[in-house]
Amino acid sequence: MRPNVVLYGTSRFNQTLLTNLLTNDLPMSLAIMDSAAGDEQIYEPALVAARGCVNLSISMAQMTDLVTADALIIGDVAVPDPGAEEDEVLAANIPPMRGLIREAMAQGFSGKIVVASQYDDILTYFAQKYSGIGVNNCIGIGTLAHTTLLRNTLAHTFNVPQTSLQAYVIGVARDHLVAWSRSTVGPAPILALMANEDVDFDASQLGEIEQSLNAATVSTNDILRAKAVTRVLRALFYDRPMVGVVTNLLVSDEERVLPLSTPVRLNGAGVSKLVAVTYTELEQRQLDEITEREREIIVAIENGGLEADQDDEDEPEH
Repeated sequence: MRPNVVLYGTSRFNQTLLTNLLTNDLPMSLAIMDSAAGDEQIYEPALVAARGCVNLSISMAQMTDLVTADALIIGDVAVPDPGAEEDEVLAANIPPMRGLIREAMAQGFSGKIVVASQYDDILTYFAQKYSGIGVNNCIGIGTLAHTTLLRNTLAHTFNVPQTSLQAYVIGVARDHLVAWSRSTVGPAPILALMANEDVDFDASQLGEIEQSLNAATVSTNDILRAKAVTRVLRALFYDRPMVGVVTNLLVSDEERVLPLSTPVRLNGAGVSKLVAVTYTELEQRQLDEITEREREIIVAIENGGLEADQDDEDEPEH
């Protein structure tokens, strides 16, 4: 399949993703939309480089590209000021994203939405809310990068290939935990290996791994997020299905769906749940706490009217 994809984000994230896509030369038609309506000349090197690709074509987007788009990738929509608080960042990102999605739906967009923002969990929730597309077709990259780093570290620690490992980071990108109870090397649970005198792995190493994943630079790393987007695109459009931890809207309470990164299946049909995964009592309690914090953020935004009080003047022009 050769999908039509529209990329919407800041020039910084857009160019990082473009570099990754150009390197992989994925078969797609990619239309670039700068969320800051910046100077298009900044994309000239990528446009020239694409002429050397066999499969990938790149152009600057028009709103009409949304009519035939199979996917809309939403990166960082606004560049936050240094030291900006979470609510300030969301206030800068949500209204212009809403404006874009409103225009996309007016154009007849009916594809998949992939959110790669630093706050992909919250933006995934509101992207689905604004668009009305099925929850299986609205996906955030979530903790996919964290899980990749975890598996790389464990593969190096135990000197085994990644294919011999199962390990997951769940929650949201900036608020997560390692599901150690679901982590294995071959048939052996990793926690059981800690009691094996023949295996050089103990609680201190476990803690060091968790600490490294908690670094803010993991969630904000443009390169890691771009690589995660490429993996998601391969699963959605290039017959490379996977079981991964991406932000999905398959978890719900009495009031609303909630955006969380949990192990799900990702393929051409979008995202779907395989089975209900059980965790230890402590892990489930930690996950419930993350879920409650997500619920509080969403309710605060909805009650505060952040997404509803912006008039058309605040929406981006392209």
